[in-house]
Amino acid sequence: MKSTFSLKYTVHNGGWAVLEICNSEKTITVNTSFFHDSLKELAQSAIVLRSKDETSVVFMDEPGEHKLILKRNGTNIFYELRWYKNWASWNLSSEDNFETLLSGTTTLPKYINLVRENLIRIRNEEGIEGYKKKWSKHEFPLIEYELLKG
Repeated sequence: MKSTFSLKYTVHNGGWAVLEICNSEKTITVNTSFFHDSLKELAQSAIVLRSKDETSVVFMDEPGEHKLILKRNGTNIFYELRWYKNWASWNLSSEDNFETLLSGTTTLPKYINLVRENLIRIRNEEGIEGYKKKWSKHEFPLIEYELLKG
């Protein structure tokens, strides 16, 4: 069965963004706070997986956080979206105390392309200054964008 994995990251005003992550069975909407530079970490994950077998991306909510675990095996990627009731990345919760909300497999090229498409769309829609204005604490991940835009 072919994977229908998809990611859509949308930046909102006031330091918030939303990630929609889908597999063939369901869609999860992840609220993301500017407390963590999630778009940059998402971009870095696509770069890192070219040479490493595992990485993760944190999406902080207030309270709690989602963590996208990515494990590469050849050109396939196993993904798992975890929910923590508190900020495990800030050691306010155990890394072992989570609920798995979504999991599945996709391919490395598909994952890289999805991340690339999100970066290109956000840059085109928001611009560098517009992104900074909405996201306040963090700059648009321009270095990662340049490495991925292809």
